[in-house]
Amino acid sequence: MQTDLGKPVIIATMEFDGDRALVLIDGVHRIYRAMIEDRSTLSAYILTVTETTEVRVH
Repeated sequence: MQTDLGKPVIIATMEFDGDRALVLIDGVHRIYRAMIEDRSTLSAYILTVTETTEVRVH
């Protein structure tokens, strides 16, 4: 429960068969803590499809 809730979670945007899907790639512990503390929002950085592809390639 020492996780910093001020640090945004990271969500990737991926495409599957022409549809887009959002996938959490960093922040599971922050989401867990937020749920335990009954917080309704967290900050997030949402990667575009292009950014997600760049991360996956490297």
